[in-house]
Amino acid sequence: MKKISCNIIRDILPLYLDEVVSDDTKELVEEHLETCDACRTEADILGRNITLPTNRVIKLSDAEVVKKLKGRFLRKKVLVSILSVAAAIAVMIGIYALMTMKSSFIPYDSTKIRIREEDGQIYASYHGDNLAGSVIVHTMAVIDGEEQDVMIFGYYETLWSKYIESIFKKFQDDSGIVGLGDWPELDRIYYAEFDLGSYLDSCNDSTPPKEWDSEYMIERSEVIWSR
Repeated sequence: MKKISCNIIRDILPLYLDEVVSDDTKELVEEHLETCDACRTEADILGRNITLPTNRVIKLSDAEVVKKLKGRFLRKKVLVSILSVAAAIAVMIGIYALMTMKSSFIPYDSTKIRIREEDGQIYASYHGDNLAGSVIVHTMAVIDGEEQDVMIFGYYETLWSKYIESIFKKFQDDSGIVGLGDWPELDRIYYAEFDLGSYLDSCNDSTPPKEWDSEYMIERSEVIWSR
């Protein structure tokens, strides 16, 4: 029989050691190992049970602990970030609500508040950057012994529109435009010098309280247009 080379024996040594070779192959390998010191040494090395040192096992265990701690820290960090963002949003909403809740009357200024007629309609416009909105009251009033069609309106501002919104809003020539009615039907326009918002809040089913009748409102308003 032709002698088998060491290279072939070393190729099948792992299979031999795992006992997955046939009986013929096992016998062939063992015969070779009896006469070959190099292959026998190779078989001894492959057959040893290699174990990790104790300190290596401890290091791996420590690494697992550190990994778990890092995961917990990361989850906690994400949770804190989410809660911080939610708290910041809640504070911003609260500040916005506080700054828009309270409105104040804008005094009449002919350089900022203008009346114009266009296509049979009468419009008012406010030229400024602190405007939050307007309130309009339409009523009939007896003036100089005659019943007249009267429109009373006023512009108002809030802390938000005065200090925050004005920063981001450019000056507009025709801001706060409101339609006040048909020119042929309207007799007078008054600018309110009282809190029209409080007046409207106090109305019940669109019926003004007695102290807020047309005469009361006109006395506290300034006529800025008449036909």
